[in-house]
Amino acid sequence: MKLREYQAKDVFRRYGLSVPPGEIADTPEAAAAAAARIGTPVVLKPQLGVKGRGKAGGILFAEQPADAQEAAAKLLDAEIRGERVRRLLVEAKENITEEMYAAVTIDPAAKRPVVVASRAGGVDIEEVARATPERVLKRPVSILDGPSGEDLAAVAATLGSDGAEAIATLYRIFAECDAETVEVNPLVRTGSGALVAVDAVLNVDDDALFRHQDLVAYRQEIPVEDPIAEQAREHAWTYIDLDGDIAILSSGAGLTMAILDLMQRAGGRPANFLDTAQIDDEGIYEAFDLLSRAGRPRAILVNIFAGLNRCDRLAEGITKYVRERPPGVPVVVRMIGNREQEGYRILRQAGIEPVAEIEDAIRLAVQAAGGAS
Repeated sequence: MKLREYQAKDVFRRYGLSVPPGEIADTPEAAAAAAARIGTPVVLKPQLGVKGRGKAGGILFAEQPADAQEAAAKLLDAEIRGERVRRLLVEAKENITEEMYAAVTIDPAAKRPVVVASRAGGVDIEEVARATPERVLKRPVSILDGPSGEDLAAVAATLGSDGAEAIATLYRIFAECDAETVEVNPLVRTGSGALVAVDAVLNVDDDALFRHQDLVAYRQEIPVEDPIAEQAREHAWTYIDLDGDIAILSSGAGLTMAILDLMQRAGGRPANFLDTAQIDDEGIYEAFDLLSRAGRPRAILVNIFAGLNRCDRLAEGITKYVRERPPGVPVVVRMIGNREQEGYRILRQAGIEPVAEIEDAIRLAVQAAGGAS
């Protein structure tokens, strides 16, 4: 779960990190009132799940409450990097003398957490890391013990002793919130010498949310940008919307990604894919129903590799759906595994000829959609 900036700052504040005073506004008038209470100048920041707001011109400043109202009117309901702006964080503009970078994340290669620090913070930290990696400190740390004294000493040499204290606090947030990433970019030093987190990123592992009901409550405040993906998530499924014309229903992320690659190679264009977990006849019926609400493709490809699943039960769910709610487009089913012959018989009774090889199924789906032969 990707918390919005104001939510992440709520967490940061509870752990003792300094953040600017701020309020949420969803109307221009509310933004003006917030600016008056906070004291100007202020910065207005869209609360989105994507990065790059600043580069897209989405962060505005205001010297007076009336200016804040005018800026909010420009930002609210605008689209930035594919997301609609529904809420703004109005917060005090800090007197910044230096911008730095601090984060804790997972290094999949090292298979452990890593603390990251740089004196070159700001919107172009990715370019700094690419062009001048020596300016970015990365220290893999023990997942059991956290940053050692030696690790924090290295951070202190980069960010100062208070910067090392900030990293130690970020690691506490990372560990105690079961986070995947905790990031401050920039972590700024103000004219008074204080360190302030003027931005905040906190991404929490979905599988650990049952331990954090306080964080789950934040989800209710996050607008649902893709209701189909949200409904899939409720089933522990993954739905991704693409720009092609062949819907894909499959199980297993690795196999699903392989299908996308093979389909592109065959000249097809995936419209979306739904990666399901362990399902039965009712589950696959619900999966078809969800795909039907995602828009009408030109063909549907179903991939079933049944281990604990049963091909006969899944075939019953497919045939029930196509009889009760005909999709109006060709349905190609690749089915192998547990009780596959029984599943074949059920599908054939419904007029669907099952396919055993994935390459053949993809070719048929592409042809059905009017793609390459």
